[in-house]
Amino acid sequence: MCQALERTLNIYLNAMPDSDNNFQKIADIVSEPETPYGQEYVSLLTCTGKIDAYKEGRNWYTTKEAIEEYMLN
Repeated sequence: MCQALERTLNIYLNAMPDSDNNFQKIADIVSEPETPYGQEYVSLLTCTGKIDAYKEGRNWYTTKEAIEEYMLN
């Protein structure tokens, strides 16, 4: 139930004007050459809560900043 609530809140927050959330599909982020991780690894990080992410339908969304922060820590 908490995951459904979080997902709904993310949808509403992203729809607000001047929303500066840079969430992108994981597949799009990992296809960029500067991302050192593959899609499976980033998906594992999201499922275990090690990076900020949310799921919409079948797709996981996260930010480049979340992955960069994980790499620094």
